[in-house]
This record gives sequence, C-alpha cells and structure tokens, in this order.
Amino acid sequence: MKIGIFGTGAIGGFYGGILAKNGADVVFIARGRILEAIKERGLTIKSFRHGHFTLKVNAIENPKEAGKVDVVLLCVKSYDTEGIAPLILPMLKEGSVVISVQNGIENEEILSRVLGRERVLGATAFIGVYVESPGTVVHQAAGLLEIGELSGKATERVKKIVDFLKSRGIEARVSKDINYALWKKLLWNVSFNPYSVMTRATVGQMIEVPEVKEVLKRLMEEAILVAKAYNVNLEKGIIDDYLNPSEDLINYKTSMLLDFERGKTLEIEGITGALIRKAYMKGIDIPYNKCVYATVKLLDKLRMG
Repeated sequence: MKIGIFGTGAIGGFYGGILAKNGADVVFIARGRILEAIKERGLTIKSFRHGHFTLKVNAIENPKEAGKVDVVLLCVKSYDTEGIAPLILPMLKEGSVVISVQNGIENEEILSRVLGRERVLGATAFIGVYVESPGTVVHQAAGLLEIGELSGKATERVKKIVDFLKSRGIEARVSKDINYALWKKLLWNVSFNPYSVMTRATVGQMIEVPEVKEVLKRLMEEAILVAKAYNVNLEKGIIDDYLNPSEDLINYKTSMLLDFERGKTLEIEGITGALIRKAYMKGIDIPYNKCVYATVKLLDKLRMG
C-alpha cells in the first residue's frame, strides 16, 4: 500500500515518519522551508512513545511527481483545503481514497465536491504534536488516529487501511461513526484552541482557574447544542473528560497558540467560524463562541499590524 502525505507539518510529519520508519512506501508533499530541511537533513521525529530518529524520505513539492497512491493522508490546515483539493487528483487512481486528518467539520464536504464523496474518508487525530523547527516534529501526547466512512458504515476498505496503519506502528482504529467523532473533536478545538490564544496559556494553566474552566465548559455546551441540531447527540461526559485531561496534555500548547506565536495563519475560521456558520443555519445563538471568535479575530488583526 502506497501512502501519500499531503502536508508535512506536525500531523503529516509524525504519521508519515512513523510509517516510513516501519517500512511503508511513503511520499511526502511539502513546500518551503520544511521541504528544504527534509531534503537537506531528513525528517526528524522526537516522540515520547517511539523515541528519537531521523529518516531520509521521499519528499517533493509537485503532487504530479508523486505517482499514483492508494491512500492520501491530507494533513493541511483547514483554510487550505479548498485550494489543495484539485491538486490531489493527479495522485489518485481507481480505488484510491483521501483521508482528511484535519481540524473542523467542513473539510470532508469541500473534498467531496472536488474529488467525489466515494473517495473521501473522515478521520480524527487525538494527538499532541508540533513542529519544533522545519523538518523536526515533536510528539508529546496521545496519538490515536480514528478513521471512518462518511456514510457511517463499517467497510472492508477502512478496516484494511486501519490494519495496515497498525502494522506499521500507527495507533489506529475504525470509527463506528466518524461524524460523531468529528463533532466530538470539535468540542475540544472550539474551547481550548481559541481560548489559549486569548490567554497565551497551556491546557494545564487554563484548567487551573475555575472561572476559565467554566468558560471552556460553556463553549463546549454550545457546540453540543449545534451538534444536536445536526442529529449528532454528543454525551455530556465528554466535557468532563476534556476538562480533566491526562498528564501528558497538562503542559501542551495548542496548535492555534503555536501558530499565533509564530505569526502563522490561524485556523479560527475552520474551527469556531465553522461552528458559528452551522449554528446560524439552524437558527441557534452561541454567544460564548461568537465572543471568543471576535476576540481572536481582533488579536490576530493587531498581531498582523
């Protein structure tokens, strides 16, 4: 099984690196400083679970040069999905699938319009990982990759992909309901990600303050209301789990905060913006999320000058 990693940042670099280390045929699509670093020095993974290692990997910029692949793991930021989707087409053959390993709840819809719904699978990555420097990825928490059909059905092709990933060192499982999993992940993202930009705090620092925990809870409760309007009934216990994280997440800086500190584009539109748009379509008011969204937009504008 040949795997294409489209977007060699934290997520793509980690999963692709583990696959390559364990003998999988992997081609990485990367650009800019990351591509230059990987070509010069290789791809380095520093993992609390898999150890530290550096690999020489097949990394290119032009997807047309990748050849045909069986599976594409799409690991770009949500704001790039629409522009990237057509560029994936040359990598696909009959039977190829594209797995969206991204934040947000709109990526699969965008990809389906361009690539065809039958080619698209959804996924959630429950993982703490970041780019330390171009070509170097640090893995500090969790790692589960959950994959499923958009139809919600358990299929042989998903089972085959998951079995392959597991055989190459990836912690993976077949999702019983990927739509549920995507909304469940959104609960974490709409709370911890944007609020960390507002506070400049780690996960642990945020949950230490009762008043902040209450705000995070309200942000998630609003997301649960919107999910229910789309026939996704999230369990309230998810909020308690997220507000009492495992030890390996206590010192974790969210991806949005890291992007903010490094002057990169924020995924606020694909996360909180997506929730607000979904809520608006159902006539639901979500004031906490709208307040956080507006504040992060202002901070982003001030940061950019």
